[in-house]
Amino acid sequence: MNWILVYEKELIQNHLVTLTDERHSHIRNILKKDVNETIQVVIPFSGNFLFRIQSTNESSTTLVELNSLPNILKPLSIHTFFSLPRPQTGKKILHLSGAYGVTSIYFYATESKNKEYWTSPVYTKDTVSYLETGLSQTGNYKLPDLHLAQSEPWKPFLKSWKGKVLILDREGENFTKSLDKNQKSFEEILFVFGPESGWKPDDLLFFKESSFTRVSLGNINLRTEFAFSALLHQLFIRN
Repeated sequence: MNWILVYEKELIQNHLVTLTDERHSHIRNILKKDVNETIQVVIPFSGNFLFRIQSTNESSTTLVELNSLPNILKPLSIHTFFSLPRPQTGKKILHLSGAYGVTSIYFYATESKNKEYWTSPVYTKDTVSYLETGLSQTGNYKLPDLHLAQSEPWKPFLKSWKGKVLILDREGENFTKSLDKNQKSFEEILFVFGPESGWKPDDLLFFKESSFTRVSLGNINLRTEFAFSALLHQLFIRN
């Protein structure tokens, strides 16, 4: 945790915040910070800040805002769609999304067998916490917009997308060639990741009939979180 995440609603008069949870423990036991030392703070949707430790004891740490800092990271304004992954994979996707500051994440059960994943705490109660770990690691201040589509059909959603839909598929065209070399903005594109077992023939036919472009990140099969990381890296260096 390189940055301490604090929400605007936690701030009280004079830009003070008192922490009593794991953030307090992290400051005291991991960072080993004491009174009058400074802490890097990220406030979602506000930016990066420098806070000073006003007081600390066994049970709490009180921070006071000193000044704002230049934003450490420019959020990556993209929209992403995932065939609902296994919970352990979902954790990594959420963390990466928070770290890079993607605009939105859509989880849909594209296969009957992955509907059971909806019962996991990753998708029922702990989801936002995995996004928050990404913000705390990089200092990104943009909390992604999360959509857990537990009962919605996925194909009509893709059809309704107003911008461009890019289907990640090993058999697709070269990813870098599918984008304009000078393209810096990806805000209208929906990047679609399928199940790790691959797209079914009916899915591929649907993509063709819908005129969706299939793009490939390479000639090897990648686990979803690695493919996502590869995509984020390629887009980030263009950002």
